[in-house]
Amino acid sequence: MSKLKIWLEQTMMISFAILAGIVIEGVVFYFIDGDSLDAFAMNWYQLLAVVLTGAVCALPSFIWFSEKEITKAQFIVKLIIHCASIYAVVSLIGWLFNWYSQLDGFILMSIIYVLVYIFVWLVTLWFHRRDDNKINKALDEIRDEE
Repeated sequence: MSKLKIWLEQTMMISFAILAGIVIEGVVFYFIDGDSLDAFAMNWYQLLAVVLTGAVCALPSFIWFSEKEITKAQFIVKLIIHCASIYAVVSLIGWLFNWYSQLDGFILMSIIYVLVYIFVWLVTLWFHRRDDNKINKALDEIRDEE
């Protein structure tokens, strides 16, 4: 799979998951506060920030691509670096675009980050397993013809 395709796929998944997190946040606030959702509005630049965040957060995914096998310890180190670098990007962009202004907003943004991170990992694994199954099925058909 080309790196551009992987980057675009990751960007779309991350951006969608962030938007889904924002919608869930709005629904939670609606049921907790009872306010109308009119007060929960987004500016155009915040939507741009969501896409920008998705695009920048997709870049660290390339640390997973290497020609050699990695050990379990290397995997854990890469996972920590991956998670921390993306969290730093999300925190910085969130601060720049006023996604939060107080500690409780930062904590909520952090919770949404964890949920988005897990969602993107699960969807990525599902995509790769689906591709692996297609490849294995094609190989089995080739073997059956021989």
